[in-house]
Parts: sequence; structure tokens; C-alpha cells
Amino acid sequence: MPIILFILKALEGRGAERMVTTLASAYAKMGHSVHILCLEETQDMPLDADVHYHIVPYDEVFSEQDIEPNSKQAQAYVAVAKRIDEYVLSQIGRPNLILANIYKVNWIMAYSQLPNIVNVLHTALSKQFQQQLSNQPLQTINHLRMVYGAHPCSCVSEGARKDLNSLLGDITQTTTIYNPCDAAWIQSQAAQIPRIESFGLRDKHYMIHVASFDTMKGHRDLLHAYAKTARTLPLVLVGKGKLEAEIKALAFQLKISDRVRFLGFQSNPYPIIASAALMVLTSKFEGFGYVIVEAQALGVPVISTDCPFGPRELLPAKSLIPVGDIEGLAMLIDQAVDNLTNYIVPLNQQLLPNHIAQQYLEFGVALNSSDKND
Repeated sequence: MPIILFILKALEGRGAERMVTTLASAYAKMGHSVHILCLEETQDMPLDADVHYHIVPYDEVFSEQDIEPNSKQAQAYVAVAKRIDEYVLSQIGRPNLILANIYKVNWIMAYSQLPNIVNVLHTALSKQFQQQLSNQPLQTINHLRMVYGAHPCSCVSEGARKDLNSLLGDITQTTTIYNPCDAAWIQSQAAQIPRIESFGLRDKHYMIHVASFDTMKGHRDLLHAYAKTARTLPLVLVGKGKLEAEIKALAFQLKISDRVRFLGFQSNPYPIIASAALMVLTSKFEGFGYVIVEAQALGVPVISTDCPFGPRELLPAKSLIPVGDIEGLAMLIDQAVDNLTNYIVPLNQQLLPNHIAQQYLEFGVALNSSDKND
């Protein structure tokens, strides 16, 4: 029975973790032996009974990243990799495929001797390391080449893959494999509580934006654009984050606070998404843009900024507007509200979990056979 191993920092409730749990379930249904190994015990995500869960804690937490090759942090990560290797070989076996997710895990696993490791990149490196690349360009490039040159890389969008290659050169084999979308699970969640009436909302009588209150998610542009629209539908914001108070103040300043609703973080946002008339995404950049496919799985119309990496691979040109074009975004919102069915894009069936799971296996098998031919 093939062994599939996912390695993650922790099972927190974000996009990468959702991708891991979705794929783990798909592999379990395919009859594989599936394991998730985390470095921390935080677990916000439920797991299928057939998925084995392991913790190999790393002892030291580094708040400041020290990317020098012989730094204390690098040495600590060499030791963690050795512990992971020993644990996996003694407790799990020799995996047929290891998917290492999140930069910290990619760094640790660069020192691993385990076979069949694929680094999964959930975002574009040039954006993730923008600050370090401007402060210490040479050290950062060398460090990232060490981390991502150690194993083949799979990126969640073609834009992110091109970004990796243009930043680091041809250092390893790369492929694009989109995030899986478990449409059936999303639809079942949409039928659960919370009912939208508890928020004072009416079915198909509001537009929605789902994102953490973070600069890259573009809340300021969204509010400025919304203020310029006919505002026939209220705007519902789902999420939490450090900019929430600032965005609430902006709504007052723009005199639209009576039309903007802040619902905070929702552990199950799907009933609220499913009943929206329109989803708006205003990110400055994305790795993939997972909320777009979630809306598509629920048959909800979507418009988005044409930000780097993601949305343009999921939506037609008429549904996109350049980042920072406030007037254009306002016009697109009004156009979409006036003709909602025009902006419904069916979910691409190739994004269903069993297809994506198969693509990772095929990439892994291709790598194994090319290794043997070398």
C-alpha cells in the first residue's frame, strides 16, 4: 500500500492546511496509507479517521529568521530534519510521496535524507520575501536556492511557478498543481449553521468579501470603490486581523458604515458565502485565490482584482480589474450587480480532490523514474 506523508508546521485553519486535509482525505479514499506530521500541536482542522496524525516537535522557536548557512537556526533545523527522518523511517515507513508545505518546513526538509520529497509552494516567493530581497538580496537568493533547490517544487498557480523560476533560475524540477476544491464538502458545510438570518442578512441581498484584515487583501481599495457604487447591496466583510479597526474607521469616514457589515472570523463561512449575490476579491497578490473556487463550488458570481498569481487562471477577463483601479472596480461591481448570472463561472472539474491527488502522484512517479534514469 503506497505511503503518502504530508509535513506541516501545524493544522491551523488556513489555505495550506485546508489543502493538506482535503488531499489527505482523497488519498485515504484511494486506499493509500496517509500520514500528516506536524511540528506543533495546534489543531484547528478535523481529520478523517483514516488519516494518521503525528507530532515531531521542534525544540526552539526563532522569532527572527537567521538565514546564514551556519547560523544557530540552520543548525537547529538540521537536527529537526534528522529527528523527522528517524521518526518517519521507524514509525511510518518509507514514503512513496512526501509533500512538504510552508517555507519553514521546506527549509527544515532541505536537510532531510528521506526519499520522494516535493516542496509545495502556496504563494509567490518574490512577494513572500519582498522585504528580505530588498534588504539582503544576495544572502536571500542563496538561501532560497538552498531551500528550494534541494527537492522538486510544485506551485499552486502557474504565476507562482514562473515567479520561482525567474527569481531563482532553473535550480530544480517544477510543476503547477492547483489547490484541490472539495466541492461536495463545501456544499455540505453551506447547508449547516450559521443561518444568515442570525446576522440580519437576506438571501442574495448582499455582496461578500472573505479575507483576513491584512494589507495584501485590499480592504481599503474595496471600501473606496464601494463608496463610488450605487450601493444597492450591502457589503459584508468576513475575517479578522490587525487592520480591522482601521477599516471600520474608514467606513465611517466614507459615510458608508450603514451599508458595510463586519462579521468577524467565521469558522464556517460557507452558508454566508452561498447566500451572497456576489463575491468580490480585492487582493494585491494571491498564491492561488482559494475563495474564488469556493464561491464557484457554491454557484456564486465572482469578480476580482487581476492581481499577480491566481485569479486570472480561474476567471475570465471580464471578471477582472487591475489592482488599484478604484473607479474601474466600482464600475465592475455595479455591472456585476446589474447582471449577476454573467459573472457565474462553473467550477473547473479538474480541481476536484481526486484529480489533484492523482497529479501529485504522477509528478512523484515521473521524478522517481527520472532519478533512476540519471
